[in-house]
Amino acid sequence: MPLPIAIDPHDPTPIYAQLDRAIRFAIASGRIVTGQQLPTVRQLAVDLSVNANTVARVYLALERDGVVNTKRGVGTFVLEP
Repeated sequence: MPLPIAIDPHDPTPIYAQLDRAIRFAIASGRIVTGQQLPTVRQLAVDLSVNANTVARVYLALERDGVVNTKRGVGTFVLEP
């Protein structure tokens, strides 16, 4: 299931910052719910036409901040706020 987010390549804000902000906003607004599995890094990169390293960087930052939890071989899931 694609995430309800979009990246604007014409926005001067770096892509990783747009993606980070969009995911956090989608979670805060309830469009992405607690326990929901996020797409894989590769899948989200393909869906948004961005580099996979950018998506991985955002997922790592979200995990560090306690927003998501990544279970190796299983997926990345949204945590309880």
